[in-house]
Amino acid sequence: MGRLRTAYSSVPRCRPRKGWLRPLRAALEPETFTLDAQALAIGKAQRERMVHAVQMPLIRAAGFLILCGIAFLNDLRFGLAVPSAELLRLWLLNLGYAALSTAVLWIGYGRSGRLDLSLLFLHLDLVVWMATLHHVESGQLLVAVLLLIRVSDQVGFGVRRAVYFAHVVALAYLVYAGVLYIAVPDEARLSERWIVAATLYLVGLYIAFTGSVSERLRARTRSAVHAARDLVEALAANTRTLEAQAVELEAARLEGERANAAKSRFLAMMSHEIRTPMNGVLGTAELLAHSGLDDAQRRLVETAQRSGATMLALIDDLLDLSRIEAGKLTLLESRFELDLLIDDVMLLVAPAAQAKGLACHPRLAPDLPAYVVGDALRLRQVLSNLLANAIKFTDAGQVDLGVAVLERSGDAVRLRFEVIDTGPGVPAEHQATMFEAFTQADASTTRRHGGSGLGLAIVKQLVHLLGGEVGVHSRSGAGATFWFELRFALAPAAPVDAAATQAAALPEPPLDARVLLVDDHPVNQLVVRAMLELLGCRVDLADDGLAACEAAATQRYDVVLMDLHMPRMDGLTATACIRADATGASRAMPIVALSAAALPEDRARCAAAGMADFIAKPVTLARLRECLAAQLEAARRR
Repeated sequence: MGRLRTAYSSVPRCRPRKGWLRPLRAALEPETFTLDAQALAIGKAQRERMVHAVQMPLIRAAGFLILCGIAFLNDLRFGLAVPSAELLRLWLLNLGYAALSTAVLWIGYGRSGRLDLSLLFLHLDLVVWMATLHHVESGQLLVAVLLLIRVSDQVGFGVRRAVYFAHVVALAYLVYAGVLYIAVPDEARLSERWIVAATLYLVGLYIAFTGSVSERLRARTRSAVHAARDLVEALAANTRTLEAQAVELEAARLEGERANAAKSRFLAMMSHEIRTPMNGVLGTAELLAHSGLDDAQRRLVETAQRSGATMLALIDDLLDLSRIEAGKLTLLESRFELDLLIDDVMLLVAPAAQAKGLACHPRLAPDLPAYVVGDALRLRQVLSNLLANAIKFTDAGQVDLGVAVLERSGDAVRLRFEVIDTGPGVPAEHQATMFEAFTQADASTTRRHGGSGLGLAIVKQLVHLLGGEVGVHSRSGAGATFWFELRFALAPAAPVDAAATQAAALPEPPLDARVLLVDDHPVNQLVVRAMLELLGCRVDLADDGLAACEAAATQRYDVVLMDLHMPRMDGLTATACIRADATGASRAMPIVALSAAALPEDRARCAAAGMADFIAKPVTLARLRECLAAQLEAARRR
């Protein structure tokens, strides 16, 4: 922060002035007000020199001119010849002394060390004044009251200084009377001069003490200025501290952003590297489940599938948490059927509840709206995480999902969701940290329930991102109720499509399609090819993007499944190459991304490159059928 300077708007700009009146004019102009300590010190030194070396000498010179005028008028009053020799000598004394003192002060002020020249001449003035006083007091001794000018002109410097000069004036007059008594006893008139001296003293004290009010005002002003200066210095120090803290915070923010970016890159890379072998594990397990297995073999395959699904869920949780913390998780609002979503979630967690012998039922309020607008995917994720968490920690009893209407206003509704279990409950001292990442109520090394502790943390982040509130009501040994509240827009019910409902009930026919599978990983080639053939597709293989371009140029495919990360040519470049086919034979060919890079930005890059859809690894038969059926249907419509 630079120097803080406050100026009155009414203060005129200082402009150079010509002529000998410039110092006097400068003295009469108002000064710029400042609280800057350095500027104050410089200004004070300049003002003191101006006052003592310029202004006061000029005013004193004017005073001596006035004394010359008083002497002249006095001689006229008494009919004396003017100018007389005595009057001329008096003028010469006054004007010569005034010129000498002005020159000495102009040249020597500030160079005389501890000797204060200005104060010295204030005393010498009284001596010179006595000559004029002696010349004019013959008619009236009280003319000596003119000496009190010295007291009055010192009032502005303080009461003590004015009182001091009241004593000096009285003493100087007494010394003058004594000199007269010695030199010309006939003119001494001591009895009268004692009265004049006492009068000078008393009046001088009165004049001095009249300055007490202005002195107190000056003292208050100085105190206020000092306080303001201290305040400004404190504010300046605080500002410097805040600026330094702002720089540190900015550096910390940038460092945090770099750390978040590095974490996101690391998680994306690890997700890709883990999803690739997981595609082989889960894909192979799903293919085995569709082969002729006995019961024991089927249970083993199902165990492998559940274990792989658990690992995949953990990876997804880590990615979701990373995206939420980085502010990159986007919400996708759409119209959905609330009852259907709740049924899907209950069906999803039913196997885990049945495996532990738990009852799991929905408790839906009768006035629930049929259709709402919101992010169905994130609502499903929150409900699934809460139900899975409750089932994991409940050994006996039941886990229920309750949904109630809290408020309905206009075209919006506020719903409260509750997951109620009969588990061991959550101690009060652990409830405050339940929704923190990597935290569980039982954090000991002997805890019976596994898990990363990410589920509730993601629930809290998602609910807040959706604009809602989340919490828990529980006590040790009495179960727990995890709740959250969200606001949704109401949506009208959709007409029932009887034909679609009937078609959905029929068994799914095999897909008759020619598919180009582009992937450099032999395990992925093996698994995805087997899945495609199981769905009734004819499959050609390409090991990289360059081979895919060559195959697409010679053969018309119904769908191309394109991996993104491959040697020689990646999937995005290969897509651009196929789309740029000059013959137009492959320009409209649907290309679907098949990748372990499952972040939203990866999906966006694929869409921008002209890909029709995105399938994240590990691939499932259901997702593969859904995607291929959609692309074939779109091609038939074209």
